[in-house]
Amino acid sequence: MGDHCENPRMRTLGSVSGLKIYLVCGQCVRDAIDLEFTMGGNHGAYPKYVPKGEIWLDDAMNGFDATATCLHELVERDQMLHHRLGYDRAHVVANSFERPFRKEMAKKPPKAFDAKRVQAAFDAYLKKHPAPRTAR
Repeated sequence: MGDHCENPRMRTLGSVSGLKIYLVCGQCVRDAIDLEFTMGGNHGAYPKYVPKGEIWLDDAMNGFDATATCLHELVERDQMLHHRLGYDRAHVVANSFERPFRKEMAKKPPKAFDAKRVQAAFDAYLKKHPAPRTAR
């Protein structure tokens, strides 16, 4: 298992909306931190181990799945942290954005993780779901 189990981050894939996107050793996360970790994670869903400014993507995925999963994690995180939804409801909302994104990407599939496509899709999501204004 090696050094990744103490720090499962393998490398940075880029950033989207100011959040660092990390490729993590999924097996190490499952073995040492959370048996149920699958595909990806964000601070809203996993506040005990994913830091606030990070999105984690499992190294078991190809570029297409990592790109789609990143959008899912960003939407889920936004719904949990800014719209105050619980995980189950936030996950449903994230799926509703991930599915059409996958269909669109299938027309020209990325060979590797594509942060620019994720950013464009997340920007479109944010236009439809701006963060609620806080009372002053």
